[in-house]
Amino acid sequence: MALALALVAAAPPLVIHNGWPGLVVAVIGVLYAAYLLLGKRLPRRRPARGERPSAVLSQCARLLGERLAEDGFTKDRYVFRRYNTAGDALIIDFHPLPALSEGETRFAVHVGFLLAPYWEWEKHKYGYPPDKRPDMSHVNWVLPVNPVDWSEDAPSRHDEWVITDDAAAVAGRIHERLPSLDLWLDRELVWRSAMGASTELGVMSEPMKLWLLAERGQSDELRELLDDEEVDREIWEWAKRQAE
Repeated sequence: MALALALVAAAPPLVIHNGWPGLVVAVIGVLYAAYLLLGKRLPRRRPARGERPSAVLSQCARLLGERLAEDGFTKDRYVFRRYNTAGDALIIDFHPLPALSEGETRFAVHVGFLLAPYWEWEKHKYGYPPDKRPDMSHVNWVLPVNPVDWSEDAPSRHDEWVITDDAAAVAGRIHERLPSLDLWLDRELVWRSAMGASTELGVMSEPMKLWLLAERGQSDELRELLDDEEVDREIWEWAKRQAE
């Protein structure tokens, strides 16, 4: 307030001593004084609904987390993880997306699988701290979880989830749409599939087989999957340490 009163008091002398140039400066000073006295006291606009989508998304994540806890998952904000005794992990992830209209929250949902030996290799190679938790950027494979199946009649954004007013309903729908992935946490089944056996998991990718072999140490089978590139030589040496 003291600054505002000082600006008002300075206006007449500026006009008297400087004429028209002083008048311009005086008017600016008086307007700024009015802002100081009145402007800051004007009521502020409340944030409109939809300006904080993270709050709505957090509510949906909490509600889904309560359901997933019954399946053995633990919640970490927008990431949910479940491990088997070997350290392999199933990961479910919420990825926030820009809203297209006011009052809505958009996001994508993905589920991924991470082999423990691959994660141990990544922590070794990139110097991650031992307690670092994996996320969707580390998985061996990833699948989208969509609100509806794709078809020619599906909406163009059929892979995006939208919350407008009922986070509980959306959380329930996500839980219903999650694929059944329990078999991926059966390490013996994963191993047999990687070695070429016919299982419910289908054909295993070569990189998955590579990491399962590397976990058991150096072998002729592992050598056949590696080239003479630097990273392959590092994997070979890492495999040697696993058997020590």
